Amino acid sequence: MLAPSGAEESAGGFGYPAPGSYRLDHIFRAPQGIVLEGSRFPHLLSSYTKGAITLLSFFYTSCVDPQGCPLAWEAFEEVRAAAIARSDLRGRLRLVFLSLDPARDKPGTLAAFSRAYESGSDSARWHFLTTYSDFFLRPLLHNFGEEIALDRAASAAGAPVFNHLLKVFLIDHEGDVREIYSNQSLDVSAILGDIETLLMEAGMRKD
Repeated sequence: MLAPSGAEESAGGFGYPAPGSYRLDHIFRAPQGIVLEGSRFPHLLSSYTKGAITLLSFFYTSCVDPQGCPLAWEAFEEVRAAAIARSDLRGRLRLVFLSLDPARDKPGTLAAFSRAYESGSDSARWHFLTTYSDFFLRPLLHNFGEEIALDRAASAAGAPVFNHLLKVFLIDHEGDVREIYSNQSLDVSAILGDIETLLMEAGMRKD
């Protein structure tokens, strides 16, 4: 984040710069790839990273690490609730979870999560994606700078356990990653401010 010198106004009283008073860097272009949603019919990942402000994170359904997927899930729910409640955000935000475990997180399994969030989906659609296999997943992980490793000892008792650092990617409507949040910086007020900043930059925000 590049903030102008002397900018003292805060957003939401949390000490963040006011939306629109700073600029978010263009970090990298969201990568291309093949993903699945609801069926085994392929989709381009770019159809989920362009045309709207997108919040994207990798996850897997059996993750129980409180500093991992559950933390991202909670943040996404809060951001989604704000997007539904606020007219300036309504219909301008897309949420995406992409599975790290295509062997178990099948399209039909993830469809149940999509259905659970159908209410208000026109305001902030939440997509639960997977891939055909690790062969399709690995290039996406590499190009997003995400590293994972199977914890074989922890996985021996049942469901797989993947060691990975939580990353949440904020992507603009052109498909450029503009901010990356970790479990140390996943603050909903900051995320909402960054979303508003991108909408202002694109001239899309409703007053």
